[in-house]
Amino acid sequence: MNIEETKKAIKEWSNVRTSPEKVLTYFKQGCCFKIEKSYYEQWKKTSPKNLHVYLGIFAGVLKFVLIDSESDKNPAAHEDSTFVGDYLPGLNITEEGFIDKAFDGDIKVIDALKKVMQWNVFVDSWVYNKVRTTYGIFQAFAVPFCDLVAQFEKTTNAESVFLFGLSNNNQADLILWGLDTSEQQQSNLPTDTAPVEDLAYPVPPFGGEDFGML
Repeated sequence: MNIEETKKAIKEWSNVRTSPEKVLTYFKQGCCFKIEKSYYEQWKKTSPKNLHVYLGIFAGVLKFVLIDSESDKNPAAHEDSTFVGDYLPGLNITEEGFIDKAFDGDIKVIDALKKVMQWNVFVDSWVYNKVRTTYGIFQAFAVPFCDLVAQFEKTTNAESVFLFGLSNNNQADLILWGLDTSEQQQSNLPTDTAPVEDLAYPVPPFGGEDFGML
């Protein structure tokens, strides 16, 4: 998928995010999306500050465009650092134990679960209220790259999952949760798991950072 197709999909999300009905239709297409360790290995070459996560609509389907903040300064020249993640309706049954194996990172596991629950319960009213605010529904997220380091260095995780969360102050979050589907996990041998992280912030506002895809 070339950069022009990707930017077109991101622009399509920007065009619909003022319509609560359309936004909810897309949000309800799935519940989470994944990143793979191979993506992380590509991104860390640039020593970025953040990972940029864009929402994009590809042929009527919501997906997530992922690129590190350094490559995003000139995305046309860094298509090898741009990845598109599907918005998944759920996880595979082999991944069902990921809650039991999770441990506290910059957020406690129980608090992360509460935020995910709040998103699932209140997303409809949140969307209708949010579209009337100054910045409206988010176009993207910035995820501190140190969260990905915690997920993929010194762990057996081959991938991690992002879930939407909603804080008590009605701030939308992305919850980053490690998945360990290695042979060690499936044979019940000890493994290293990854902490649960929750430092993503929605864009806009931009905070002076360059989001080259927008």
